[in-house]
Amino acid sequence: MRILFIGDIVAKLGRRAVGEVLPNLRKKEKLDFVIANAENVTHGRGAKITHLKELVGAGVDFFTAGPHIFYLDPDEPFSDPSVRIIRPYNLPPSVPGVGFGIVKVGAKKIAILSLLGLENLGERLGEDERNRQWLTGTVANPFGAASIALAKISAEKPDLILVDFHAEFTSEKRAMGFFLDGKVTAVVGTHTHVPTADPAVLPGGTGYVTDLGMVGAQESVLGVEPEVIINRLKENSADPFAWVERGPAVFNSVLLEVDPKGKIKRIERRDLEVKFN
Repeated sequence: MRILFIGDIVAKLGRRAVGEVLPNLRKKEKLDFVIANAENVTHGRGAKITHLKELVGAGVDFFTAGPHIFYLDPDEPFSDPSVRIIRPYNLPPSVPGVGFGIVKVGAKKIAILSLLGLENLGERLGEDERNRQWLTGTVANPFGAASIALAKISAEKPDLILVDFHAEFTSEKRAMGFFLDGKVTAVVGTHTHVPTADPAVLPGGTGYVTDLGMVGAQESVLGVEPEVIINRLKENSADPFAWVERGPAVFNSVLLEVDPKGKIKRIERRDLEVKFN
């Protein structure tokens, strides 16, 4: 089985890049299943159903997300059963959505679990009124939450278990990779929008990469106009984010090849530049 995991899709240019790249990539790589992180697909924060369906039409089968998925309308991303999407499992139970999903792909049953890292919770859960309104309550430790979720998932007897760990620090992601080594098929990191060059099969047989990266503007800072971020860092400004919507894009992803017994045979980066006419 061949599975593609796509990094955070950022705004209109990111969606456009997926539409440009993925249909041909699915054929070329003979992909059986495609997963993408969708928390930033609409104007850089949040996700409208129309944009999720646009990506489904381009070839995405399943979506994971981080807290930004709630930025526009917290309920909307989860309102259409035809769009398969999850949010981090360790968010409070009152938050819309569910933290893991199980789907059938051919003869295989695949479980996908999303977790939110502890190291960046303070920043992300308090960054705006929308998130404060919906992300209230206790966010569970992702390591303990992973164990609880895996007990529930194992009862479903999946053939593969894939984990998206949405976290800031590389050390926390590495720790989660080793914590879940041998318990899941693969652990991939998201959130930083910067691809890491460390795909590997860990000693216990779990595929791992610290961060998938993103799909979005190449000439940007994580998809945002560079001057905005420079001014925020240099001048301590509060300039609103302006998303780069023109120019070349990057398409960051990782290919997982899994044997018939559900073991990782290899994990490799699939990173492309996308130039539009």
